[in-house]
Amino acid sequence: MNKTSNNHDHKQDNINTGNNHSHGDHHQDRTKHDNAHDHGDHHLDHATHDNAHDHGDHSGLGHAHHLGNIKQRFLVSLFLAIPILFLAPFMGRTLFFQFSFPGSDWLVLIFATLLFFYGGMPFLRGAKMELQTHSPAMMTLISLGITTSYVYSLYAFIANNILHSRIHVMDFFWELASLILIMLLGHWIENNAIESAGNALQRMAELLPGTATVIDEHGNAGDIDLKEVLIGDHILVRAGDKIPTDGIVIEGKTTVNESLLTGEAKAVTKNLHDQVIGGSVNGLGTITIKVTGTGESGFLAQVMELVSTAQREKSHIETLSDKVAKWLFFVAVFVGVISFAVWLVITDLSLAVERMVTVFVIACPHALGLAVPLVTARSTSLGAQNGLLVKKRQALEAAQKVDIVMMDKTGTLTEGDFTVNAFYSYSDNYSDEEVLSLMAALEKSSTHPLAAGILDKAAELELPISDTFNVNNI
Repeated sequence: MNKTSNNHDHKQDNINTGNNHSHGDHHQDRTKHDNAHDHGDHHLDHATHDNAHDHGDHSGLGHAHHLGNIKQRFLVSLFLAIPILFLAPFMGRTLFFQFSFPGSDWLVLIFATLLFFYGGMPFLRGAKMELQTHSPAMMTLISLGITTSYVYSLYAFIANNILHSRIHVMDFFWELASLILIMLLGHWIENNAIESAGNALQRMAELLPGTATVIDEHGNAGDIDLKEVLIGDHILVRAGDKIPTDGIVIEGKTTVNESLLTGEAKAVTKNLHDQVIGGSVNGLGTITIKVTGTGESGFLAQVMELVSTAQREKSHIETLSDKVAKWLFFVAVFVGVISFAVWLVITDLSLAVERMVTVFVIACPHALGLAVPLVTARSTSLGAQNGLLVKKRQALEAAQKVDIVMMDKTGTLTEGDFTVNAFYSYSDNYSDEEVLSLMAALEKSSTHPLAAGILDKAAELELPISDTFNVNNI
């Protein structure tokens, strides 16, 4: 957010197209301004975060930390679940053998308790938040399954090992372990996909330099941190430098490479009063620009926020799955209670409770909770990694109805960089390398993309490039 107007008068001076331009009052007493105003409000909270490097560190560490927690939780849960799975009676019926030893039931109980409270904690917390907002959804349904599995299995353990019930009570420790493992694995993969998109944002943020050369009211140029740049400042951009902020050219003429932002490989000529984009690369000319956008108001920041918003938004199918989970929760509770009542009339309390718990466990949607968020997160992640910015996830769902796709060729279907694959001389007086050297000499002062390809090939072969004079581009 840009709060400049609320805290100080950051005067917008008129652009002077001459060489002697006045900077007005906005450069006066920058130190005083810094003390009175928080520059952090000028810049991205989640995109550039003061500058590209800060954002990269903040975003990367944040996602990596969260992903590390999920990964650690899954691996610890896997360690706890393996003994539970192999010691479960269900495994014995499936593999025709079963591991058991005196006290193995106690080991299963201990591991299952740790697994329930450690591995299941994200789902229990999610269910608490959903219930607090009176909107039960996927987390509530998952929590219903793991909680009933654990509580009933705890009852079964007490009945079998402490009360020594004549009738063996079946536990659900196997179901508890498998359910938590599957859901944690899904969340791990989903967060890994989201982190990949975050890495794409980090690379985009690194397009901005860390400093800018600001010209003060006396015409003196000095480098300052990018986070200290204000709207209205005059910035000197030398040949080959990255343009630090959005702005308007107020002095000089140049060409700018905007391919990393727009996909267009051809350099764009910039004259007086033309707009330039922060993150693009200046060509051979030196220009002075007046800053028109910093932080969240910048073009690059808006593109990054677009990708971040797409990652946070839910697709139509995700919203639908949440609605299904909500109604499935109520249906599961209703059917479970009905099942309990019917079996209580037909048999006894123990069997009735077992049937009710079975309904609750089966109602937990493994596939629904795993596949839907995973697919959507992975889709936007792959898009970001390949330069495809998805504004809304609903667009991905609508893509199945597309019959014809119109694309801009350069930078989309092609890389946007021209290379020389082969070169020949059809003259007996010049070798192949001499012809390429002459062509490179002619293209030495050109900013055309084809010229760049020829010069790159000559440099790769370490060919001599002569100086040329009075060369006119046609």
